[in-house]
Amino acid sequence: MRSFTPLLILLLILLTSFVTAQDLDTYQWKNRIILLKESDMDSDWLKAQVKRLQSDMGKLNERQLLVFIISNESVYDIEKNLVDLNAQTIVEHYGLDMFNGLALIGKDGGIKMKEDFIVNPKIIFELIDSMPMRQAETQNR
Repeated sequence: MRSFTPLLILLLILLTSFVTAQDLDTYQWKNRIILLKESDMDSDWLKAQVKRLQSDMGKLNERQLLVFIISNESVYDIEKNLVDLNAQTIVEHYGLDMFNGLALIGKDGGIKMKEDFIVNPKIIFELIDSMPMRQAETQNR
């Protein structure tokens, strides 16, 4: 029985990391995601980017876009409310460890844009609107 203990512990560790790695998977095929990564929540760059995005909330909603802010091992929504997502897993998965700026994640889970702050929302919307999935969505309405 003792020989199974290390194996069981290893299995539990692997399952735990698999579950936390699924954080953004719950949004896949349902939402596009904008990740704003900045270590300083009071950064002028971050504040300006959030303000620009908030001014276009109708267009964000129309394109099924969610906005998450990643800062110091935590994830927040656009209103700066804490969200139950694993920041480290997201940062590692999308290669954002040495990056501050905006990353656009498509419904397929792939990175579609990765730019330093400040990105004009119009550029984001134009990119999304040029994607085949978005074109199909607008035709089906």
